[in-house]
Amino acid sequence: MDVLSDILETLSFKGSLYFTTEFSQPFGIAVPTYKNVMRFHLVLGGSCWIRLAGHKEGLQLQAGDMFIIPRGSAHDLADGPSSDVIPLEKILDDGHLQDGNYLVYGGDSKADPWNDRGENPTRLVCGQFAFNENFNHPLIDELPDYILISGEKANAFSWFDNAMKFMSFESQQGEMGNDAIIKRLSEILFIQAVRVWNGGSARENSFVKAVACVNIGRSLQALHSEINRRWTVETLAKEAGLSRSAFSSNFTKMMGTPPLKYLTMWRIQKARHMLLESDLSIDRIAENIGYQSATAFSKAFKNDVGIGPGKFRKNNK
Repeated sequence: MDVLSDILETLSFKGSLYFTTEFSQPFGIAVPTYKNVMRFHLVLGGSCWIRLAGHKEGLQLQAGDMFIIPRGSAHDLADGPSSDVIPLEKILDDGHLQDGNYLVYGGDSKADPWNDRGENPTRLVCGQFAFNENFNHPLIDELPDYILISGEKANAFSWFDNAMKFMSFESQQGEMGNDAIIKRLSEILFIQAVRVWNGGSARENSFVKAVACVNIGRSLQALHSEINRRWTVETLAKEAGLSRSAFSSNFTKMMGTPPLKYLTMWRIQKARHMLLESDLSIDRIAENIGYQSATAFSKAFKNDVGIGPGKFRKNNK
């Protein structure tokens, strides 16, 4: 399994769809903060402004744009940069959500809110990427407040553009299984969006760049593929094709943490996943992630988490 896939699987990464929208001017919706999720909005048609909490200036989104909010921050979706907004909860309570996931809102008609939809309504696919709150990884921590993949950028990557077009098509169909397809497509688009963002980032050092680095990437691939191996700085350096000192220096610079510290962190993350998602014994989990004994594993786990693995499993199952 490649590094990114291993991380997303361990973090219990899952995409889900909130709704597709049809917003007509004027409209303004205040979306509240939500922890442990990444929100996304894919613009299928029309345009809208998005104002993110903590940012003075709003951004205008056009058809073909994808906007990701990695830390679930509160934000407004509106027809203009300074439009008034109504809480999303009130809009949902007032019955504007049709057929479970089709949100129709906006327009000037007071007598019949379903009329006056306008000639070019704003159509979005809105959803989230959720992570189990028990897990974390530097990849998530280093993501910016938002990632904007413009339609222009998407066109430069045919696979991204095609995936967005496919999601747009599926979101407008009532065929069997289209919700599942949209969820899977959203997960693919997230991975591709991170790749596009990373390619345009000015930062020289980050986890994603480390994975893409020929030398450090080889060591990360080996580490994630064989987490139970008795790794040392020397053996990881050999996988990278570098001397011990050069590897340790380059790894620490790019990752922001020394090699063995990263190894321990990821072993504990894998252990958390196994404790919650399997019935394996503590001894077997210790063996599976590379510890010589359950005692050594329990000590390392408690140092990181604050409680032992047995209590962690009991408290979270």
